[in-house]
Amino acid sequence: MKNKILNYFVVIILIMTGMFATYDNPKLVEIPKKNFKYFLKKVGLIDSFHIEKDQQSIKTKDEEKDKKKQEFLANSFSFSIEKIKSLNRKTANLIFNKEGDYKIFTQRGELVTKKLISEINLPIDFTIEKEGGVKSVFSFEGKLYALLSRKSLGCSYSSLLNLKNQNEIFKTKCIQDIDKINFAGLGGAYIYYKDGILLSVGTPTHYSDKIDELAQKNNSLYGKILFLKTSEQDEKKLIYSIFSKGHRNPQGMVLINEKIYSTEHGPQGGDELNLIEKDGNYGWPIVSLGTRYGGKSYKKESLKFKEPIFSFSPAIAPSDLNICPRNLKEYYKDYTCFIGLTLKEMSLVIYLINKDEELISYEKIKLDKRLRHFGLNEDATLYLDKEDNFYFSSDGDGIYRAKFEKFR
Repeated sequence: MKNKILNYFVVIILIMTGMFATYDNPKLVEIPKKNFKYFLKKVGLIDSFHIEKDQQSIKTKDEEKDKKKQEFLANSFSFSIEKIKSLNRKTANLIFNKEGDYKIFTQRGELVTKKLISEINLPIDFTIEKEGGVKSVFSFEGKLYALLSRKSLGCSYSSLLNLKNQNEIFKTKCIQDIDKINFAGLGGAYIYYKDGILLSVGTPTHYSDKIDELAQKNNSLYGKILFLKTSEQDEKKLIYSIFSKGHRNPQGMVLINEKIYSTEHGPQGGDELNLIEKDGNYGWPIVSLGTRYGGKSYKKESLKFKEPIFSFSPAIAPSDLNICPRNLKEYYKDYTCFIGLTLKEMSLVIYLINKDEELISYEKIKLDKRLRHFGLNEDATLYLDKEDNFYFSSDGDGIYRAKFEKFR
């Protein structure tokens, strides 16, 4: 009995130490997860501390044997999809190698391949609360990095980590108003740009003016698109700077003809398609064509800020963005053509931009699924297999193969 009480006491001390110290000194309490779980198992407490219930456990299934092709009619062509893998998760990224093998990173911190499921090496204060989790995973110069949400006692924050050694590239300042945090707004879009990477970090809230205002503050990383590159003084170190600011929640970004396009969630309505420029200020939360939760309006325009190419109302909740596959790009060769995914609208969207940077057409193909990420090559371009199929993920549903065909 005494030993059991002592074991409980030791666990409580460990947890309290982590809560108080993890934000300012994360490495002091960075107990390797496998050793921590081993300890809990040895003292008979693993069931009490295991956060995944049965209904939350990851479930996957390869669908190649039972695949069913669905076809949708668009204005001038057909669009077909077929599920290749069931997966009851939201993705953080979907990456293919040259051989066509995929790596699925989930927002709960798992890595799924055709052969195995494993946990990503994450810090002990990683949290999936408040719609948090791993929001982006990307590779740069042979190293994997993750943008994720974290929580210690009375403090929520985000950081970019090297997944191998858990070195922090950056971490945001502590937000103590935990009740108003919503990490669904953290962004996570990225592209390779010049000699580095552009990464979006959104404002993680729906209801807090105080958190939203961080998008305009240069001493905060929230509401920014950051430029990351290797330090000239230390080749092992990534450094970052603010590329643009005044963003709410950019989840899609693509580089076409040296121009950067981004899709961004507005509040209630006011989702945006933007042309991103260095040092640009995109106005959030001062201007928006959407309305506040509760009904109050924002300023509609200001000469101080960059205006969107287009604003969507009602909201479509745009997620990923990428260049059109070869056959569709050739079909619309007189325009800049890119495709996007949406969450609320549950559609794939085709965007056409003219030479004056005006959106002349966007066509929605309704799929009735919350669409999250495109399958990417390792350089973040759209992955196409030998038959010009591309791939995307659907929240809590799985991975799909897709193709534009039967052009008229």
